[in-house]
Amino acid sequence: MKFDSHKGLFLKIVLSVFVLIAICAAAFIHQNEKMNFHNISMLRPKKDKNESNYIKCQLFSNIGNQNYLTLEMAIPYENKIQYTDLNQKIDRIKSDMLTNIDQEEMNKWVKERNYVAIKSELLRVINKHTNKPIEHIYFESFLYQ
Repeated sequence: MKFDSHKGLFLKIVLSVFVLIAICAAAFIHQNEKMNFHNISMLRPKKDKNESNYIKCQLFSNIGNQNYLTLEMAIPYENKIQYTDLNQKIDRIKSDMLTNIDQEEMNKWVKERNYVAIKSELLRVINKHTNKPIEHIYFESFLYQ
């Protein structure tokens, strides 16, 4: 008799789980039109005042023995294909920026405040990895300490 009561309880639990899954699936299908999966993404596209799209990229590096450079830049993209390409390769781009940019040159450019040279070097690294070249990057913050 105990076996039958446990079997009935187990059957009720399994049926309840299936009903909950069906309700969740129905709600998901109903709300799917309203969902925007870019809002859930870890690397969100942003829009500025001019409605241009860009990806934010933060870079932290030591320059010389005791100095640190913190860059926050915006990399604009033109369409979803270019966004997907940048989004997939952003970690590789950041790694390449940290390992392959000449530290002595970067130190010299930062001390001279030669932002044009810094931007062109960063653009060179970005465009080495992307399918369609990026024409501009914008610094949102540039901290050298």
